[in-house]
Amino acid sequence: MAEWLRASRLPGVLKYNCKIIGRLVVWALLIVLGVQVLSLALPPFTGDSFVFDGIRGNFEMAFFTALVAGILTAGRSSRFLLRFGTSRTSVWLGNELGLLIGMVGLLLATFLLNMLVGAALFVLTSLSPDLYSMTPALYQYELSKGLKNLPELLTYTLEWTAIFYLYGCLLRRFRVLTISVSVGVPLLFVILMLIPTVREGLAVVQGNNQGQILVLGLKWLQILNSILRFIEEHWDAIQLTAALVSLPAGYLVMRGTKQP
Repeated sequence: MAEWLRASRLPGVLKYNCKIIGRLVVWALLIVLGVQVLSLALPPFTGDSFVFDGIRGNFEMAFFTALVAGILTAGRSSRFLLRFGTSRTSVWLGNELGLLIGMVGLLLATFLLNMLVGAALFVLTSLSPDLYSMTPALYQYELSKGLKNLPELLTYTLEWTAIFYLYGCLLRRFRVLTISVSVGVPLLFVILMLIPTVREGLAVVQGNNQGQILVLGLKWLQILNSILRFIEEHWDAIQLTAALVSLPAGYLVMRGTKQP
């Protein structure tokens, strides 16, 4: 095993990716920290009470960072690593591990940052109780709630990181097709949904039939509710399946990429 690791250059690939991805993570954390500091500093100037957002991992920032990191890692970083004759298997595995480690680290770091913000509120509450409010009971409640939700957020982060790496691989190898599909498919779906609705709605309105207008409205409400219900009931399974498929698919797409 140790011999294979040395021959495959996987440790070097992983070290390189952790360095590059680590910079993105640091920038993301600085943005989150800046927003938190600004929100803490504003109440004395605005006169409004500070609203504590709770102790949680910032999944939104991890989601956006995973998208950017996935595209950069599958593109520029992979070109750099492949240029030195590193095997595609090592590059793919190092990319995946580097991204997963980085995004999990970012989510956990934002969780710890929110813990520190909550702790800082104790001091601010003692200085200005009219603008800030934090009690041991509230802190304990938010911490317990955050820890309870953390495994789910970690799972979502891992899943979307895998999906975004595949997207980055597709974008690198089939740029025009990938962009066309990314923009065209949602747009086509919206057009296909709206055009029949608009035509039918105009025909009903022109006919001045109030009963038909009511039936048409109920009909599209039922369709919308069915879509929302399907997403609510099956989205976690769809997301997990997409992430599991993205892992080997990322390698298959990358394997056919020409050496720089």
